[in-house]
Amino acid sequence: MSRFPHVCGLCLLLKYWQILALAPFRTSGPMVARCQRWVTLIAVFRWLLLTSMAPFVLWKSAAMYEATNVRHSMVFKTIALATMTGDVCISLALLGNHLWNRRELANLVNDLARLHRRKRLSWWSTLFLWLKLLLSLYDLLCSVPFLKGAGGRLPWSQLVAYGVQLYFQHVASVYGNGIFGGILLMLECYNQLEREEPNLARLLQKEGSWLRLTRRFVKVFQLGIFLLVFGSFVNIMVNIYAFMSYYVSLHGVPLTISNNCLVLAIQLYAVILAAHLCQVRSAKLRKKCSQLEYVPEGLTQEQAMASTPFPLLTPTGNVKFRILGIFVLDNSFWLFLVSYAMNFIVVILQTSFEHINHGEI
Repeated sequence: MSRFPHVCGLCLLLKYWQILALAPFRTSGPMVARCQRWVTLIAVFRWLLLTSMAPFVLWKSAAMYEATNVRHSMVFKTIALATMTGDVCISLALLGNHLWNRRELANLVNDLARLHRRKRLSWWSTLFLWLKLLLSLYDLLCSVPFLKGAGGRLPWSQLVAYGVQLYFQHVASVYGNGIFGGILLMLECYNQLEREEPNLARLLQKEGSWLRLTRRFVKVFQLGIFLLVFGSFVNIMVNIYAFMSYYVSLHGVPLTISNNCLVLAIQLYAVILAAHLCQVRSAKLRKKCSQLEYVPEGLTQEQAMASTPFPLLTPTGNVKFRILGIFVLDNSFWLFLVSYAMNFIVVILQTSFEHINHGEI
């Protein structure tokens, strides 16, 4: 299968991470990441500036709804403020975590860059990566109609606050794209190795190296993945509540809320699905290693079947995207989220219709 050239979505994502301060290091030469003191000082100053601006941004963003001609209910304003507060806190936590673990992050990026030079993404992987990048761009461009309609009536301070709020919102989205791209790269490695000739020694060697890389990937990004999953799911629940409240009270379909909820769900599912497929491919590779019935040199079949500490008799381990020891990113976890969301919708509908029957709405 033909490959795209090295300059593809992953390289663009790394540059974008640097622009948004998610990658507080400098790249030079063949995508070699190095931590430098002046880059760290700039990143620290930016993080402190954003942290100090966060209360002002939330205050001005909340007042922004009062400046428009659209009449919003108190429930909508509370939901919007809670969503914005969550985006700000999660983005600041992501930036601070990467700043604190910048050396581990730089070493991991170097290993992924070396892997990318040897194992290019396939056409399908690159297509899905670019689709997710375009989905994030579409989510960002959804704010253009609001700026065109109400931008002329807003003072400059609220416009600045809205721009910073969009930055916070986009940081989490770009972070999810980076996680998605890194998992796709590791998944592509398993797919390519599965298509090669079955050489057990080479399979076990590659499996061990990729297992260590995957564990480092999870160790460096597990806090960020937890914040990403938690924030995305809470935002989805909040948007579902706003959607159902609007539908029950006004008997209409709010396109903005439904569109935002759908985009969040697709982005979250893309990350979970990529992690699930990576774990499935790793399990198939381990099963293939076991089926080759490897017999070490100098041992008979009976000796190999007996108890022996020889390290190549069994696969090296399991690839698990276990996040903070709380959950594993796989298909069952996604089904759990979906079932929880469905129960939430049923409770909202039941409560709303009871209020309607009693004449409270």
